[in-house]
Amino acid sequence: MLRVGAPALFAPRFLMPIVAEYMRQHRKVEVELDLSDAFVDLADGGLDMVVRIGDLADSGLMGKRLGVVRRVVFGTPSYFANHGRPKHPQDLKQHNCVVRSGGDRPGAWMFTIDGKPREIKVSGPLRVSAMTAVYAAVSEGLGLGYSPLWQIEHLIAEGRVEIVFDEFDPAPVPIHVLWREGRAPTANVRTFIDLLSKRLKLDHL
Repeated sequence: MLRVGAPALFAPRFLMPIVAEYMRQHRKVEVELDLSDAFVDLADGGLDMVVRIGDLADSGLMGKRLGVVRRVVFGTPSYFANHGRPKHPQDLKQHNCVVRSGGDRPGAWMFTIDGKPREIKVSGPLRVSAMTAVYAAVSEGLGLGYSPLWQIEHLIAEGRVEIVFDEFDPAPVPIHVLWREGRAPTANVRTFIDLLSKRLKLDHL
């Protein structure tokens, strides 16, 4: 049994094809995916490894970097027609922003301004607890959203949303696969990590 933890939205698109290839190559291995956007503890969750998106704290875990993801601000053409198009992150203070509630700093969006990381506090009349609801709200023209680019690529391709001021993008967010420090990975874990490193192409998302 190989137990893998991963973010709920990330796994279907990026992880499942690799799981399928792995299981075709290793037909005697069963795979269990624990999908959650929370940082699940490997030991408590009985996991062999986790894929995490975000900067790593000193968690006592060994890791391998898989790539990075880009974060962007986006909105619908109808929203821009009715409210104008922000030219600078500071302009967001005059816009309706769909904020994801919860977390350490709700409504704190990061940017790179004058070459330095800057946090801009945003707000709006609508707050939701899930990113899928953010995408739906922005698609309805209720405000601007802030998201990893890979999660809204289909909305961009369909012409439903557009990105604003990409010259102020914050530093990319790293993606790692992690396993417990001091515990030698099993052959199954090593093989899966090798396949992840070979197949995932995330440096331009």
